[in-house]
Amino acid sequence: MNGCTAQDFRTLFRRLTTGVTLIAVAGEAGPIGMTVNSLTPVSLDPPLLLFCASLTSATAKRIAAVGAFSVNVLSADQQDVSMHHAGRPLPEPTWRWRESECIPWIEGANATFRCRLLAEHPGGDHRILVGGIDEMFGPATAATPLLYHGGKYARLPYNEIDPYERIDEFWWTG
Repeated sequence: MNGCTAQDFRTLFRRLTTGVTLIAVAGEAGPIGMTVNSLTPVSLDPPLLLFCASLTSATAKRIAAVGAFSVNVLSADQQDVSMHHAGRPLPEPTWRWRESECIPWIEGANATFRCRLLAEHPGGDHRILVGGIDEMFGPATAATPLLYHGGKYARLPYNEIDPYERIDEFWWTG
């Protein structure tokens, strides 16, 4: 990597602000999940998304076995959900699980996507999982998002901006 280390890569990529999501799947003893900030929209027609998971991820292995999962875009009020599923478990959950067609999701997320696993690709020490979206829903108005920046959680107040300043098509133009 031309003198670059994994730590350099991690340090510099922490400068990219991302949303925080919870990927959830039906486990043998109830829902399991993992916190992910690598969510990417792939296609509008058909609606597809992708995320990356470590090769050692038990959640990703379970998704491969079950073939279905949910993606939950977290709000700032759901930092505890993120921390719990990122390896800092809470003694008692502070969120409520819901389930439809054997796919668990959490109540109160800014957006939820119920997906079926379409493909899995190698990606170094990670795997890239592609999901076909079967159903999506969320509140009429988005809550303040939970963000990740600089190796820590960040918050940005959600305010509807002037409609002339919106860039609705920005991330689909490439």
